[in-house]
Amino acid sequence: MPKRILYLIAVLLVTLLALGLRLYAAPRLNVDYDEPVYLRDAIEYAGDIRSGDLKMLAWSETTYEHPALYKIMYGVMLLAYRPIDRLPDKDLPRLAPIATAAAGPWNVADRYLSVAWGTLAVLVLALVNPLAGLVLGIDTLSVKYTSEVYLEALPLFSSLLCALAYVGWFDRVRGGPGPLKQQAVWLVLSAVCLGMTAASKYVYSIVGLAILVHFAIAVIRGQVPRAAIPYLAGWVVAALILFFVFDPYLWPHPIARLNRSILFHEVFQDSRLVLQYHYPWWQPLRWFSAFSANYDLGPASAFLIDVDTLLFASAVIGLPRLLQKQPFFFCWLAVGLLFLLAWNTKWPQYSLIILAPFSMAAAQGALTVWDLSRRLFVAGAQGPATGA
Repeated sequence: MPKRILYLIAVLLVTLLALGLRLYAAPRLNVDYDEPVYLRDAIEYAGDIRSGDLKMLAWSETTYEHPALYKIMYGVMLLAYRPIDRLPDKDLPRLAPIATAAAGPWNVADRYLSVAWGTLAVLVLALVNPLAGLVLGIDTLSVKYTSEVYLEALPLFSSLLCALAYVGWFDRVRGGPGPLKQQAVWLVLSAVCLGMTAASKYVYSIVGLAILVHFAIAVIRGQVPRAAIPYLAGWVVAALILFFVFDPYLWPHPIARLNRSILFHEVFQDSRLVLQYHYPWWQPLRWFSAFSANYDLGPASAFLIDVDTLLFASAVIGLPRLLQKQPFFFCWLAVGLLFLLAWNTKWPQYSLIILAPFSMAAAQGALTVWDLSRRLFVAGAQGPATGA
């Protein structure tokens, strides 16, 4: 069988596994902390769309701390279901079994939207590297937060596309200034995806910072022509414009509302809620290495696979090879991890901002172990050298 066919079969199997794990988890996970907040927003947006009052997509200020794009999508998803005017707390109590919640069917409906975006992210990564797609598909953090009504699944997908489009452009123009104009479409796609990412959840925009760092290093080292600098500057401008286009919340008062939204997170990291958990600065490493041991999965039976510690060990082993083979993903992982370690708010879902490059590292770790094992096997089969 041709290698290409085997490759596509591997991609298909990884994607189906990821989809199956999420479809299994979505109707079984207990109501998570933020789900009532986002479902309430979705109900409000759905009501505005049904009534034709579309201006409220821009004027609504509920949960202003996060952009509007993904919450509006959740609202659109609810248009296929019986309308409800509001969401009392008793209808979707936090941490309750989803089957016992009166609003459970609406919440599960929106969970399936997260399942779709999360599975698409796995598909895209698997097309690049099936092993990395497998890691992203089975990682407990990934399964949980792309099976719930959280704001993770869409920016996980769009930030990955943003990164891959940039890498596609970078690889094509590093040879010289000739292809710059012809390959600009890759930067356009990257800018669109970055704008969508920022309009879904700000923190996922760390991929944009990683791109700037990677590009700056490449320019300094002479890996790309300086003529490429204006193109990346245009990418920055385009991404900012598209971020505004994709986030209706900013339309009425862009600067004031953006400032209010970002200031919330700056203040929140020192809030009583954050401080009461006393998470150490290295808490993100706990989430990656043993999520189920450090967090109530609610319930654990919703997860059919839990090999996070093995994946973490593989990612650590794979770092040198990742730096050598895929330097941008190493840069993305490093920049994102530094942010997670420095930022005081250390909720587990934030870890997903670097779950794609983490998956790449784990894949490279598995290949490193495989290569080493193969060399040791060959050396053992040949036996010790004998002298004359």
